[in-house]
Amino acid sequence: MNEILTLLKTPLYLIFIGFFILFAALYLGLWAAAKFMKMKKKPEWMKLLNQNWFFVFIAFAFLAMITLQAYDMFKDKLPSKTLNGKDVVFVIGDQSVTTDTFYNELYTYYGDYSVFTNLKRSIINTSILTTTEIKATVKTQMADLIKQWEDMATYYASYGYTYDMIAKYYLQDAGYFSTNDIDKFVMEQVKEKLLQKEYLNAHMDELYPSFATAKKPRVVSHILIAMDDSAKPTAEEAARLKAVKDALAGGMSFEAAVLAYSEDTTNNKLKGLLGYMDSDTSYQANFKTAALALKAGETSAWITTTYGYHLIRVDSTSLEDFKKYDGFYDALIAIDTNLANKILWEKALALNVNFNGNTVLETSIKKLFGITE
Repeated sequence: MNEILTLLKTPLYLIFIGFFILFAALYLGLWAAAKFMKMKKKPEWMKLLNQNWFFVFIAFAFLAMITLQAYDMFKDKLPSKTLNGKDVVFVIGDQSVTTDTFYNELYTYYGDYSVFTNLKRSIINTSILTTTEIKATVKTQMADLIKQWEDMATYYASYGYTYDMIAKYYLQDAGYFSTNDIDKFVMEQVKEKLLQKEYLNAHMDELYPSFATAKKPRVVSHILIAMDDSAKPTAEEAARLKAVKDALAGGMSFEAAVLAYSEDTTNNKLKGLLGYMDSDTSYQANFKTAALALKAGETSAWITTTYGYHLIRVDSTSLEDFKKYDGFYDALIAIDTNLANKILWEKALALNVNFNGNTVLETSIKKLFGITE
């Protein structure tokens, strides 16, 4: 702020004289270039420049002042350490992030939040090496994500939304600014999930008991008999309900009954397995209430939803079974809105993050990470 005040105290006429000299030098340089190339006819751009020189000068002066003010605002906030002659914003592990990286995003993702975004990205990429398995996961998830955004664009097309608009909305929220960065975006997500899983497994004894009591986690499967109006089953639909119950009563396994009778075509190949759920899962109220009331191995009576009639079985309430599902780890992370950032900050400390004496920036970044001391 002091630098800006100093600039503002400079006599206005001196500022404009300086800009006019720069502008005149630029103009003379262009004129000399035209002469040197022996142009017989004056180029259109030079004609326009002659006709509108005052407006061009004002625009030039305005841009120059904005650039100078931006430089003065940030030049002293950067640390003094250099790498190959370039200032270093922060160091994470053995990786130094220079002002080249910082300024690439400075004018699109402003201020300390830009440092925060780049620091998080550096922590994630430094902590998890890119393996062949990770690359395969990224490829699969990227295809799924693109398909999801395309479906959203189709659904909301009547409101004027396009694929690019939807993609950029999600990308910009994570600090990316081009649809060409989808692979980097997904790679960051995949690696961060691995970091979170590592931390949660290491702290499971302290996190899980209260979570299990509050959220009632479980793995469930179901059989669905679909119908248009669950409140008024037709005679044919009622016959299908009876056939399922008779088959189960006669000793048919739940999995075999799924393959023989269930009409949930999306998960029949999984033998009815819906996977992990808890009290926060967004199932319809009747379904959720019934599922949460069952113990491991129990099967519900027929439960109605807008899809039809369901038989729900709780396959497991075992922690070891929950660990097979990403949804379980997502649910654990969600119990503390700042836990994801705390995990990254712990990794940053393990990697010896160093702000090179810039205590103002360090305090600001810690605040964004939710760290209070």
